[in-house]
Amino acid sequence: MINIIARQIRRLGVFSFGMASMFLAVVARSGLGMTQIGHLIFFFGAVLAFLVVGIGLIKARPGQRGILEIAGFAGVICTLCMIYLPHAGGFTPLVAIAIFFATLTSSWFFLHSEMSRRIGARTTWRTRFSGDVYYPAKLVWKHIVPGAAMPEDHCTGQVAKYVEDLDDEDTMHVALKPGRTGQARYDITFLERNAPTFCRFYFEGNEADGTLVDGIFSLSVDVQDRGDCTIIINEERSGLSLGSLIERWFDDALSFQHDRLVALLDQRYGPGAGISKPLSQHV
Repeated sequence: MINIIARQIRRLGVFSFGMASMFLAVVARSGLGMTQIGHLIFFFGAVLAFLVVGIGLIKARPGQRGILEIAGFAGVICTLCMIYLPHAGGFTPLVAIAIFFATLTSSWFFLHSEMSRRIGARTTWRTRFSGDVYYPAKLVWKHIVPGAAMPEDHCTGQVAKYVEDLDDEDTMHVALKPGRTGQARYDITFLERNAPTFCRFYFEGNEADGTLVDGIFSLSVDVQDRGDCTIIINEERSGLSLGSLIERWFDDALSFQHDRLVALLDQRYGPGAGISKPLSQHV
Protein backbone atom coordinates (compact mmCIF):
# COMPACT_ATOMS: atom_id res chain seq x y z
CA MET A 1 0.00 0.00 0.00
CA ILE A 2 2.90 2.37 0.72
CA ASN A 3 4.20 1.88 -2.83
CA ILE A 4 0.76 2.68 -4.24
CA ILE A 5 0.61 5.91 -2.26
CA ALA A 6 4.19 6.84 -3.23
CA ARG A 7 3.76 6.24 -6.97
CA GLN A 8 0.12 7.28 -7.28
CA ILE A 9 0.21 10.31 -4.98
CA ARG A 10 -0.64 12.74 -7.80
CA ARG A 11 -3.70 10.73 -8.83
CA LEU A 12 -4.83 10.03 -5.27
CA GLY A 13 -4.32 13.67 -4.29
CA VAL A 14 -6.46 15.04 -7.13
CA PHE A 15 -9.17 12.43 -6.54
CA SER A 16 -9.31 12.85 -2.76
CA PHE A 17 -9.19 16.67 -2.83
CA GLY A 18 -11.75 17.00 -5.63
CA MET A 19 -14.26 14.58 -4.15
CA ALA A 20 -13.87 15.87 -0.59
CA SER A 21 -14.35 19.46 -1.81
CA MET A 22 -17.54 18.51 -3.63
CA PHE A 23 -19.00 16.73 -0.61
CA LEU A 24 -18.06 19.65 1.64
CA ALA A 25 -19.83 22.05 -0.74
CA VAL A 26 -22.93 19.82 -0.74
CA VAL A 27 -22.95 19.75 3.06
CA ALA A 28 -22.43 23.52 3.25
CA ARG A 29 -25.37 24.13 0.89
CA SER A 30 -27.62 21.68 2.70
CA GLY A 31 -28.05 24.09 5.61
CA LEU A 32 -26.98 21.76 8.40
CA GLY A 33 -25.53 24.67 10.33
CA MET A 34 -22.04 23.23 10.84
CA THR A 35 -19.35 25.51 12.24
CA GLN A 36 -16.16 26.33 10.37
CA ILE A 37 -14.28 23.86 12.57
CA GLY A 38 -16.93 21.28 11.76
CA HIS A 39 -16.51 21.91 8.05
CA LEU A 40 -12.74 21.56 8.38
CA ILE A 41 -13.02 18.26 10.26
CA PHE A 42 -15.53 16.98 7.71
CA PHE A 43 -13.22 17.94 4.81
CA PHE A 44 -10.13 16.19 6.16
CA GLY A 45 -12.20 13.16 7.13
CA ALA A 46 -13.57 13.01 3.59
CA VAL A 47 -10.05 13.34 2.12
CA LEU A 48 -8.93 10.36 4.19
CA ALA A 49 -12.00 8.33 3.22
CA PHE A 50 -11.57 8.98 -0.49
CA LEU A 51 -7.86 8.23 -0.20
CA VAL A 52 -8.78 4.75 1.04
CA VAL A 53 -11.36 4.39 -1.75
CA GLY A 54 -8.76 5.41 -4.35
CA ILE A 55 -6.18 2.94 -3.06
CA GLY A 56 -8.78 0.19 -3.07
CA LEU A 57 -9.76 0.89 -6.67
CA ILE A 58 -6.14 0.94 -7.85
CA LYS A 59 -5.48 -2.41 -6.15
CA ALA A 60 -8.72 -4.03 -7.36
CA ARG A 61 -8.95 -2.55 -10.86
CA PRO A 62 -5.55 -1.11 -11.85
CA GLY A 63 -6.61 -0.86 -15.47
CA GLN A 64 -9.36 1.59 -14.50
CA ARG A 65 -7.15 3.86 -12.38
CA GLY A 66 -7.50 6.72 -14.88
CA ILE A 67 -11.07 7.32 -13.73
CA LEU A 68 -9.75 8.69 -10.42
CA GLU A 69 -8.18 11.89 -11.74
CA ILE A 70 -11.21 12.49 -13.97
CA ALA A 71 -13.52 12.08 -10.97
CA GLY A 72 -11.34 14.48 -8.98
CA PHE A 73 -11.51 17.05 -11.78
CA ALA A 74 -15.29 16.64 -12.02
CA GLY A 75 -15.50 17.12 -8.26
CA VAL A 76 -13.63 20.43 -8.51
CA ILE A 77 -15.94 21.65 -11.32
CA CYS A 78 -18.97 20.66 -9.26
CA THR A 79 -17.58 22.50 -6.23
CA LEU A 80 -16.98 25.68 -8.24
CA CYS A 81 -20.54 25.55 -9.57
CA MET A 82 -21.93 25.33 -6.04
CA ILE A 83 -19.74 28.20 -4.86
CA TYR A 84 -20.23 30.67 -7.69
CA LEU A 85 -23.62 29.90 -9.22
CA PRO A 86 -26.59 31.56 -7.52
CA HIS A 87 -28.70 29.64 -5.03
CA ALA A 88 -31.92 30.68 -6.69
CA GLY A 89 -33.47 28.98 -9.71
CA GLY A 90 -33.59 25.48 -8.32
CA PHE A 91 -29.83 24.94 -8.11
CA THR A 92 -29.73 22.23 -5.46
CA PRO A 93 -27.10 19.68 -4.41
CA LEU A 94 -28.89 17.17 -6.66
CA VAL A 95 -28.31 19.46 -9.63
CA ALA A 96 -24.66 19.71 -8.59
CA ILE A 97 -24.37 15.92 -8.54
CA ALA A 98 -25.84 15.85 -12.05
CA ILE A 99 -23.15 18.35 -13.11
CA PHE A 100 -20.54 16.07 -11.55
CA PHE A 101 -21.61 13.02 -13.57
CA ALA A 102 -22.00 15.07 -16.74
CA THR A 103 -18.46 16.42 -16.34
CA LEU A 104 -17.10 12.98 -15.50
CA THR A 105 -18.69 11.36 -18.56
CA SER A 106 -17.83 14.12 -21.04
CA SER A 107 -14.23 14.30 -19.80
CA TRP A 108 -13.80 10.54 -20.12
CA PHE A 109 -15.09 10.48 -23.69
CA PHE A 110 -13.05 13.54 -24.68
CA LEU A 111 -9.78 12.10 -23.37
CA HIS A 112 -10.43 8.91 -25.37
CA SER A 113 -11.60 10.70 -28.52
CA GLU A 114 -10.05 11.39 -31.90
CA MET A 115 -9.65 15.03 -30.91
CA SER A 116 -7.59 13.91 -27.92
CA ARG A 117 -5.30 12.02 -30.30
CA ARG A 118 -4.93 15.04 -32.57
CA ILE A 119 -4.05 17.36 -29.68
CA GLY A 120 -1.60 14.89 -28.18
CA ALA A 121 0.06 14.22 -31.53
CA ARG A 122 1.47 17.75 -31.44
CA THR A 123 3.01 17.22 -28.00
CA THR A 124 6.23 15.44 -27.01
CA TRP A 125 6.28 13.71 -23.64
CA ARG A 126 9.58 14.24 -21.83
CA THR A 127 10.39 12.71 -18.48
CA ARG A 128 13.42 11.85 -16.37
CA PHE A 129 14.02 9.56 -13.40
CA SER A 130 17.00 8.77 -11.21
CA GLY A 131 17.15 6.25 -8.38
CA ASP A 132 19.36 3.77 -6.56
CA VAL A 133 19.48 0.04 -7.24
CA TYR A 134 21.44 -2.13 -4.79
CA TYR A 135 22.51 -4.68 -7.40
CA PRO A 136 25.43 -4.95 -9.85
CA ALA A 137 25.23 -3.06 -13.14
CA LYS A 138 25.19 -6.29 -15.18
CA LEU A 139 21.92 -7.34 -13.54
CA VAL A 140 20.36 -3.91 -14.03
CA TRP A 141 21.36 -4.05 -17.70
CA LYS A 142 20.01 -7.56 -18.14
CA HIS A 143 16.56 -6.75 -16.82
CA ILE A 144 15.92 -3.29 -18.24
CA VAL A 145 17.58 -3.14 -21.69
CA PRO A 146 15.49 -4.73 -24.47
CA GLY A 147 17.16 -7.79 -25.94
CA ALA A 148 19.76 -8.11 -23.18
CA ALA A 149 18.02 -11.27 -21.94
CA MET A 150 14.89 -13.31 -22.64
CA PRO A 151 11.55 -11.46 -22.95
CA GLU A 152 10.32 -12.85 -19.63
CA ASP A 153 13.36 -11.30 -17.91
CA HIS A 154 12.37 -7.71 -18.69
CA CYS A 155 11.45 -5.79 -15.56
CA THR A 156 8.08 -4.56 -16.86
CA GLY A 157 6.77 -8.11 -17.20
CA GLN A 158 5.00 -6.98 -20.37
CA VAL A 159 7.36 -8.17 -23.14
CA ALA A 160 6.07 -11.06 -25.23
CA LYS A 161 8.93 -11.45 -27.70
CA TYR A 162 12.02 -9.93 -29.31
CA VAL A 163 12.88 -10.52 -32.98
CA GLU A 164 16.26 -9.33 -34.25
CA ASP A 165 16.25 -7.52 -37.58
CA LEU A 166 18.00 -9.56 -40.27
CA ASP A 167 19.39 -6.49 -42.02
CA ASP A 168 20.48 -4.38 -39.06
CA GLU A 169 22.11 -5.82 -35.95
CA ASP A 170 21.21 -2.68 -33.97
CA THR A 171 17.49 -3.03 -34.67
CA MET A 172 14.95 -5.39 -33.16
CA HIS A 173 11.20 -5.81 -33.23
CA VAL A 174 9.44 -5.94 -29.88
CA ALA A 175 5.92 -7.14 -29.13
CA LEU A 176 4.29 -6.62 -25.75
CA LYS A 177 1.72 -8.94 -24.22
CA PRO A 178 -1.83 -8.31 -25.44
CA GLY A 179 -3.86 -6.02 -23.20
CA ARG A 180 -7.54 -5.16 -22.96
CA THR A 181 -7.25 -2.64 -25.83
CA GLY A 182 -4.86 -4.57 -28.09
CA GLN A 183 -1.17 -5.37 -28.45
CA ALA A 184 1.65 -2.83 -28.59
CA ARG A 185 4.49 -3.40 -31.08
CA TYR A 186 7.67 -1.38 -31.54
CA ASP A 187 10.78 -1.32 -33.70
CA ILE A 188 13.78 -0.16 -31.70
CA THR A 189 17.17 0.87 -33.04
CA PHE A 190 20.13 1.30 -30.71
CA LEU A 191 21.93 4.59 -31.30
CA GLU A 192 24.50 3.91 -28.57
CA ARG A 193 25.12 0.74 -26.59
CA ASN A 194 27.91 0.29 -24.05
CA ALA A 195 27.02 -2.58 -21.73
CA PRO A 196 26.44 -2.43 -18.85
CA THR A 197 26.54 1.32 -18.25
CA PHE A 198 24.83 3.21 -21.07
CA CYS A 199 22.40 2.79 -23.92
CA ARG A 200 20.23 5.01 -26.05
CA PHE A 201 17.71 3.79 -28.58
CA TYR A 202 15.09 5.15 -30.95
CA PHE A 203 11.70 3.45 -30.99
CA GLU A 204 8.65 3.67 -33.21
CA GLY A 205 5.50 1.64 -33.43
CA ASN A 206 1.98 1.48 -32.11
CA GLU A 207 0.53 1.55 -28.63
CA ALA A 208 -2.00 -1.09 -27.57
CA ASP A 209 -4.86 1.17 -28.69
CA GLY A 210 -3.31 1.62 -32.14
CA THR A 211 -1.80 5.06 -31.55
CA LEU A 212 1.39 5.56 -33.60
CA VAL A 213 4.28 6.77 -31.45
CA ASP A 214 8.01 7.33 -31.67
CA GLY A 215 10.69 8.57 -29.32
CA ILE A 216 14.08 8.09 -27.68
CA PHE A 217 14.90 6.17 -24.48
CA SER A 218 18.24 6.39 -22.70
CA LEU A 219 19.63 4.58 -19.66
CA SER A 220 22.74 5.53 -17.69
CA VAL A 221 24.04 3.18 -14.99
CA ASP A 222 26.44 4.89 -12.59
CA VAL A 223 28.36 2.26 -10.61
CA GLN A 224 29.03 3.30 -7.01
CA ASP A 225 32.04 2.42 -4.86
CA ARG A 226 30.29 -0.53 -3.21
CA GLY A 227 29.27 -2.00 -6.56
CA ASP A 228 25.63 -0.93 -6.45
CA CYS A 229 24.19 1.52 -8.96
CA THR A 230 22.40 4.78 -9.55
CA ILE A 231 20.31 4.65 -12.71
CA ILE A 232 19.21 7.66 -14.76
CA ILE A 233 16.46 7.22 -17.33
CA ASN A 234 15.37 9.80 -19.89
CA GLU A 235 12.49 9.28 -22.26
CA GLU A 236 10.89 11.29 -25.06
CA ARG A 237 7.71 10.02 -26.65
CA SER A 238 5.68 11.68 -29.40
CA GLY A 239 2.26 10.77 -30.76
CA LEU A 240 0.43 9.92 -27.55
CA SER A 241 -3.13 11.11 -27.14
CA LEU A 242 -3.87 13.86 -24.65
CA GLY A 243 -5.53 11.25 -22.44
CA SER A 244 -2.43 9.05 -22.49
CA LEU A 245 -0.17 12.01 -21.72
CA ILE A 246 -2.27 12.90 -18.68
CA GLU A 247 -2.38 9.28 -17.51
CA ARG A 248 1.39 8.90 -17.81
CA TRP A 249 1.94 12.01 -15.71
CA PHE A 250 -0.37 10.72 -13.00
CA ASP A 251 1.25 7.27 -13.20
CA ASP A 252 4.80 8.59 -12.63
CA ALA A 253 5.63 5.91 -15.20
CA LEU A 254 9.44 5.73 -14.96
CA SER A 255 9.37 5.60 -11.16
CA PHE A 256 6.98 2.67 -11.44
CA GLN A 257 9.40 0.93 -13.83
CA HIS A 258 12.18 1.40 -11.27
CA ASP A 259 9.98 -0.22 -8.61
CA ARG A 260 9.28 -3.17 -10.89
CA LEU A 261 13.00 -3.56 -11.61
CA VAL A 262 13.93 -3.62 -7.91
CA ALA A 263 11.08 -6.04 -7.11
CA LEU A 264 12.22 -8.40 -9.88
CA LEU A 265 15.84 -8.29 -8.74
CA ASP A 266 14.81 -8.99 -5.14
CA GLN A 267 12.68 -11.91 -6.29
CA ARG A 268 15.27 -13.43 -8.63
CA TYR A 269 18.49 -12.88 -6.68
CA GLY A 270 17.59 -12.05 -3.10
CA PRO A 271 18.57 -8.89 -1.24
CA GLY A 272 21.94 -7.57 -2.31
CA ALA A 273 23.10 -10.31 -4.67
CA GLY A 274 26.52 -10.10 -3.06
CA ILE A 275 26.36 -6.36 -2.35
CA SER A 276 25.89 -5.31 1.25
CA LYS A 277 22.83 -3.09 1.43
CA PRO A 278 22.45 -0.41 4.07
CA LEU A 279 20.80 -1.81 7.17
CA SER A 280 17.63 0.16 6.44
CA GLN A 281 17.27 -1.77 3.18
CA HIS A 282 17.23 -5.11 4.99
CA VAL A 283 14.44 -4.21 7.41
